[in-house]
Order: sequence, then structure tokens, then C-alpha cells
Amino acid sequence: MSIVDAPKYRGRSRGVAVRRPGDRTNVSRSATRALDVLEYFGLAREPLRAFEISRRLGMSPSTTNQLLKTMVASSHLVFDARSKAYLPSPRLALFSRWLRELYGDGANLEALVRDVQSQTGMTVTICVQNDLFMQLLDVSAVADSGTERGMQIGIFGSATGSALLTMLDDAEIARLAQRARIDPADFADLMCRIIQIRSDGYADGSIDGQANWSIAVPLTGLHVPAVLGLSGSREEVIPRIDELHQLMRAAVERWIDASQHSSEQDREGDRPST
Repeated sequence: MSIVDAPKYRGRSRGVAVRRPGDRTNVSRSATRALDVLEYFGLAREPLRAFEISRRLGMSPSTTNQLLKTMVASSHLVFDARSKAYLPSPRLALFSRWLRELYGDGANLEALVRDVQSQTGMTVTICVQNDLFMQLLDVSAVADSGTERGMQIGIFGSATGSALLTMLDDAEIARLAQRARIDPADFADLMCRIIQIRSDGYADGSIDGQANWSIAVPLTGLHVPAVLGLSGSREEVIPRIDELHQLMRAAVERWIDASQHSSEQDREGDRPST
């Protein structure tokens, strides 16, 4: 097992904190639903009717219609009365262009998640840092895995967090350890584990002795540090650690190659014709 320990209190682990989207009471559901609608347009890449959006996002027809009318009224969507379909308005064009400049085609994380999940049949995640937590950006989960988009897991004590720490410099790791109240006496051991994970190229372990075992590898190619995670039962994962690690690495390389090729095509398309 190569994983950074969770913070301790009086010599005993405090455990790894887990936050679920439903645990937060200050989240605006209307705002998150509107963003989900825009994200679905990015996946579909075509005008969509209300019933398609309702079915995809699991919203009632009345809620969907009210939300879409609000987004039309705010000029974020356009409604075509002839086809009864909605599409993003030109108002979002600058925002979309900036995202493409920021992330390139690397923002298409769903393709990477699908690739790994189709080869393993296990739960696959993409996580980024959110303060002292790792937050799930994208997930393809097996039934009853308990994993969901937006879920947050403590950086210290998790495989994904341990992989993320290897991407940071020592000063930033020390700052986070201090904020997480890691005992200064344990910091040297923490850094030794990070050095080992950097050498191995991945972190692996379970959270608080749970039945599942996770592997996490640093994910380059995005503007922000991110981690590709894989989780399954101990019996599935541990005997295949090296094989699964190599599989994940190969999938990341294919994803990076595809992103670079797409970016090159975009640059060709942006050149003025002669």
C-alpha cells in the first residue's frame, strides 16, 4: 500500500473526511441544474428538445420547462419555435472560446473515463483539488459503489489525494499538512511516502479499512492538477495492481494524443485561407 496517512489525534487516525453533494445545504439546485443543462449541450452538440433534457437529467417535465424558459429569458439559451428545440445562445461564445483556450480538448474527460471503465468494469473517477479535499469531476461508477459526481474525499488518507500531493512542491505540501493539523513529527514520514509514490507513479490503498481498494495516477494535460482514479474490490484490484496501473497509463497517453491532435486541427482551422 502506498498512501499518505490521514491526520491523527492523540496518536490515532481521525479518519478520512467524506462529503456528499446532498450533505451541503447552501447549494442552489436551480444553478447546478442550469449548469448541467449547458454541460449536456456540450456532450450532445446539437439542439435539444425539453423532453430530451428532462430524460437525460432526471428532472420532471414541469421543472425542466420552467428552467429552460428562465435560461431563454436570461439569453443563455435560444428557442427555435419551429423545431421546438433549444440551443446555447451566442452570449456563451466568448466563455466557450476561453474554456477551449484554457483546457484545449483535454476538457473531454468523459472519453478517458469511458475508456478505462470499458476495459476494467470498475469505478473510474477524475478528481481535482478543492482545498483539503479531492472533488469528483467525472465518474463512471458500478452499481452500489456509493460514488457520485461532486463527492469530496480528504486529500490526506486517500489514494487520489496522495497522487495529487505528488504533483505539488514541498512548500505547498507543508502548507496543506499544517492546515490539516498533521503532527510535525509525522511530516518526515509523510514526505517519504510521497517520494515513494512519485517513484512508483501511482498511489494505492483503501479508505479507513473499507472493502474497496483504489489506484490513482496523476493526470497531466489540464490547466489544473488532476488525478485519474480506479476503484474495485480488494480481490479484483490488489492481484492486478501493476497491470491496472499500466492500463491506466496507456489510457492517459491515448487521451493526451487525441487532445493534442484535436488542438492541432483547431489551429489549422483558425488559420486564414490564402
